[in-house]
Amino acid sequence: MNTIFDFQKNNIEVLDLETLRKTHKENDIYGNPLRGVYHYQVINRIADICRNSGLDYTIEEIFAAKNNSRQNPGVVVLPQVEAIHGTNSVEAHILRRVYTTIRINDRETPEMTSNIVIAYHQEGIQLAFGPCVKICHNQCILNKERIASNYGADKVTDEQLFESVENWMSNFFEYRETDLRILQQMKEVNCTQNDVYQLIGLLTSLRVAHDCDNSTLRNEVKTYPLTQSQISQFTQDYLEKAQETSTFSLWDIYNIATELYKPGKTDIPNLITQNFALMEVLTDRYSLQI
Repeated sequence: MNTIFDFQKNNIEVLDLETLRKTHKENDIYGNPLRGVYHYQVINRIADICRNSGLDYTIEEIFAAKNNSRQNPGVVVLPQVEAIHGTNSVEAHILRRVYTTIRINDRETPEMTSNIVIAYHQEGIQLAFGPCVKICHNQCILNKERIASNYGADKVTDEQLFESVENWMSNFFEYRETDLRILQQMKEVNCTQNDVYQLIGLLTSLRVAHDCDNSTLRNEVKTYPLTQSQISQFTQDYLEKAQETSTFSLWDIYNIATELYKPGKTDIPNLITQNFALMEVLTDRYSLQI
């Protein structure tokens, strides 16, 4: 179990739930959680839902990340608490950007499990549910109905967040079969080199439109699937794999991209939204039956 963090050297620290619980609690002037609920309480509440649903689950690694914001940094270290617990002690840290997954082991296959995704950060709390590839831990988010957030255009209350998880778990086996059907569709779609190059062009166009000064173009792209640096990495990863094989399914291409949706590779507030934005692009381009 961690006893100290060093965010001066590390952008990401990996911890467990007990360590997260020991970090400094950020409260309002009345002593209540500043964001209504602490990060570790969100994880505990969702674990309780899984337990009450009779599902076999595992809380996986927890990631905490810093960011470059001076006004609302992802990590704050309190010197007055360090004076009590020691330099870089976990108790002296406020963690505002936390990400983890809860793995559901029921109905797993040699290739896949299902995961509940939890992203807790300065904007709020976002949850998602979908398959996860065991060998590389690539998370799939296949359907808008498997995402819930307490901020943004489609925001819900904190209680409604947890109600969404209860719905996912109550209908777990039905959702699981649906997800596996979608993934099988993707495995049956052949992607030629030209298909991939066209996809790279489309992803680049979406990124440019989202970031440009033209408000009309910008408003047409709410979230792009990959940043420019991620598009470059995706392209390189594809080209390297293409040296070994010329046969790719849509599932293969999708996995090259989802490898980038991990803490340290994608900013925590964007992990779920970018992941689903990619699926929307592929669903539309390849007429997947979601």
